[in-house]
Amino acid sequence: MRTIERIIRRANIPIAMSKGFNPHPKISMPLALGVGMSGEDEILELELLHHEPLDLLAERFRRQLPEGICIVSARQIPLSERGAVDNVTYKIIFKNKDILQTLKIEDFWKQHSVIIKRMKKEGQKSVEIRSSVQKIGREDDALFLTFRLTPDGMPRPEEVVSALGVDINNELFEIIRTEVNISSV
Repeated sequence: MRTIERIIRRANIPIAMSKGFNPHPKISMPLALGVGMSGEDEILELELLHHEPLDLLAERFRRQLPEGICIVSARQIPLSERGAVDNVTYKIIFKNKDILQTLKIEDFWKQHSVIIKRMKKEGQKSVEIRSSVQKIGREDDALFLTFRLTPDGMPRPEEVVSALGVDINNELFEIIRTEVNISSV
């Protein structure tokens, strides 16, 4: 987030600030990216002090971006229409490509409920993840997972990979969030 704040400052973007003793820029990312994951389609929401042409703002922002970060698109939305995450898609790339053939995808779909154990500060908690999983697919030597946000939250990609029969402690894989979809509130 500090990188984004620096980019905004350098690009002279008229960002709104929070009120109070320690004001900070009104910036949000609807869904934080997990540690060790990369993202291809992240959403960044900025609240501006006043209207400026979107193409000029995007170009000023683009010129300040470090290598490896790019703006795919920019659009203006009213504050009343700020979105909530609807669903996300992850791409899982296994170092051992043979793992894709051992996944128990059909078994996963046959179950009405899939309960996993999640460690919390208070101890172990049982979490139902089946209702959040919208889609599981294999394509181009990768596994694709699409999750919907439910009142109980959303599973972590590694939790679903584990539920598909992979020993996540012994297999190397890369997780890339490829898409974040928001719905108007």
